[in-house]
Amino acid sequence: MKLNLLGYRSTSFSPMEDAFRTMRSSNLDSEEQHLLFYTPVARVNPYQDLIYRSFPDAGISVAPVLTPLSVKQLMNFPVATKTKSIHLHWNSWMTQGSENESAARTRGLGAVGRVERLRDQGFNVIWSVHNVFPHDAKYVDVELEIQQKISDISTIIHTMSTASLNDLKEYSAIDAEKILVSPHPSYVGSYPNYISKAEARSRLGIDGDEIVLVMFGAIKAYKGLLKSLDTFDVLRKMHPTSRFRLVIAGKADESPESQEFVRRALNHPFVLIENQTIPNDRVQIYLNAADLGLANYSRSLNSGAVLLYGSFGLPVVVADTGTFRCELDPLSTIFVAGKSIEEFADSITEAVKLINSNEISRSLKLWHKKLESATVSRKFADDLIERLK
Repeated sequence: MKLNLLGYRSTSFSPMEDAFRTMRSSNLDSEEQHLLFYTPVARVNPYQDLIYRSFPDAGISVAPVLTPLSVKQLMNFPVATKTKSIHLHWNSWMTQGSENESAARTRGLGAVGRVERLRDQGFNVIWSVHNVFPHDAKYVDVELEIQQKISDISTIIHTMSTASLNDLKEYSAIDAEKILVSPHPSYVGSYPNYISKAEARSRLGIDGDEIVLVMFGAIKAYKGLLKSLDTFDVLRKMHPTSRFRLVIAGKADESPESQEFVRRALNHPFVLIENQTIPNDRVQIYLNAADLGLANYSRSLNSGAVLLYGSFGLPVVVADTGTFRCELDPLSTIFVAGKSIEEFADSITEAVKLINSNEISRSLKLWHKKLESATVSRKFADDLIERLK
């Protein structure tokens, strides 16, 4: 028969189908399995595959809910399992498509209500806090209200560093007793990585003596886009004999700042930009061509892009947050001390000294070895099982 790749298509009964399928793939009887549903599902970013990688070995069967609103179909799940859980990731879907603030609140609180009813039926509610609030929030007060409700109904709250609780206190009141810390795993081995630096630069038309800065990932206003371009221009004036190049790869959203950023980048003689979602097999071209990764975000909690830079051996220049200080290798990271363009440029100048350092390369490899995905995943699974009811 024709092979159909399952777990990618949504049908009216997909949560049940995916649950039965994942349970059948286990060697354990259903009564011995912890069943965990997760939503929303991200397939382009391998993050979820990495954190769940060792869950089946620990006795947790993991099933996607491809259409988040279909969580209501999980009520009265007909199969007896050791425990049942719903794991919430990014929560922007709860208000997506709302035409005004009132509709966003109604839609969002209704979505949280469905999850709360699952909890009342015996489900554990696990919430992974990825951001201080959704990146694309149109109605910030509504998003914070919904986020607080999620925090209140959750039985376990997953943060990726011990500093996250402090970084979140301005936005949400979180019960410290609910916190379970499990770090963002390394992306080493998750993306193809066989193209040499010389070949990557050749494909992009970059010379070997250029100092290449990279901004990779979705192009969104919270990443300090226009400030980064201004800083790049200041940097070039500070070092007129150095050949700096900025490479940008990722799809821009429709916000005015993102669109202005793309327009300026396209017209800048020392900036290369590819404004589209980057296929996984081409990630290596942009990152292997680079010397430094930039992530001086104006608002951030965790960042997959920053972990991705380190996974490809790149030192990084990042905003100075408690979470970044916990998550990143201190030897290969330069934290931007202030908010000015000049301070950002000075930080990049300092980071240039880390390029081609054997000590930095060794430090990054050791740091990412500690974050190896199978190890992080197994520890996360074991810690979860101790808390599941």
